[in-house]
Amino acid sequence: MPEDLRPEMERIKQDSRYLRGTIKEELNADTSHFSKDNAQLLKAHGTYQQDDRDVRIKRRKEGQEPLYLMMVRSKVPGGRLTADQYLAHDELADHYGNQTLRITTRQGFQFHAVFKKNLKAVIRRINGKLGTTLGACGDNVRNVLGCPAPSEDRVKLRVYQYAKAVSDQFLAKTGAYHEIWVNGEKVSDPEGETEPIYGKAYLPRKFKIALAFPEDNCVDVYTNDIGIVPEAVKGELVGFNILVGGGLGMSHGAKDTFPRLADPLCFVSTDEILEITKAIVLVQRDSGDRRSRKHARMKYLIHDRGLPWFQEEVEKRFGKKLNPPRSISWK
Repeated sequence: MPEDLRPEMERIKQDSRYLRGTIKEELNADTSHFSKDNAQLLKAHGTYQQDDRDVRIKRRKEGQEPLYLMMVRSKVPGGRLTADQYLAHDELADHYGNQTLRITTRQGFQFHAVFKKNLKAVIRRINGKLGTTLGACGDNVRNVLGCPAPSEDRVKLRVYQYAKAVSDQFLAKTGAYHEIWVNGEKVSDPEGETEPIYGKAYLPRKFKIALAFPEDNCVDVYTNDIGIVPEAVKGELVGFNILVGGGLGMSHGAKDTFPRLADPLCFVSTDEILEITKAIVLVQRDSGDRRSRKHARMKYLIHDRGLPWFQEEVEKRFGKKLNPPRSISWK
C-alpha cells in the first residue's frame, strides 16, 4: 500500500519500529499521558489510555486537561493461572489501581485507574509472576479461551496445554516489550528485527481464538475467528475440528458489517494444531481488509472471498491439503 494512502492505524504500526514508537521516552517523561500515536501502540502492550469520565466535564470547564488513567489487561491462556499469579494481580489492583480487579469475558484480568507513573511497575510485576500483558489488546491474536468449568477429566485438562501453546505461538517477537517494561535493556536492534508471523504491520484487526468441548460449548466457539473443538476417542485426544470466520460485532449504520457464525474448515491431528492456526492467521494478515477497520475482521474476508478460496490459501501456507472436518455432536 502506498505510504500516502495508508490509513492512520496502518501508518502507526508500520512506522513503530515493531511497537516501540517513543513509548519508552514518554514513559520516563514527567507528563500525565502518552501521545496519540503511542497510545495506539500501547494497546499491543496490553494497555489502553483513558480518562476519568466522572470529572471530564468539570475539568474541561476549569480549563484543565483530562484526568488520564490507564487500563491494563493481562492474558490468562485457557483461563488457568496459579494461586500465586492471582494473588499478585489482587495485590497490584490494591496498590496501583482503584482496588477492583475485573475478570473479562475473554478470561483476562483488567486493572483500572492506573496512573502513567505506575504503569511499568504493574506490567513488570505481572511478568515477574510468569504472566504477560503482551497482545492482550491491539491488532494481534488476543487471549486464547478454554472452558472455564472445572474438570478432573484428563482429556480436558490436556486441552489447556494446547490453549497455552497456541497463545504462546502468537506472542509478538519484538524486543520492545522487554526493553520498555521488564528489564529496560535493549534486547535487539529494530533495524535487524523481524516478526515472522505478524510482519511490520501486525494484523488488520484483533483476532480471537477459543476452544470448546463437544458436550459443552462454554465459550461460544462459533463466534471466534478460530474455533477449536477437540475430539476424543476412548479417553484419548485424537485431534481437533477447526472452525473459522466467526464474530458477533457490527457497526450500526455500516451495511458491510454484521455478525457471523464460523464455518467448519478441517480436522487436524494434535501435532498439527500450531501449524494450522498459524496458517489461518497468515491468510488474514496477508489478505484482510486494511483500508477499513470496521471491515477488517477475518469473518468479512471469508464472506467476501468464499470458504473455498480461503481454504486454498490456508493450504498454501499449511503445506498440504486439509482433511475435511468431522461431525461435531453438541450434546
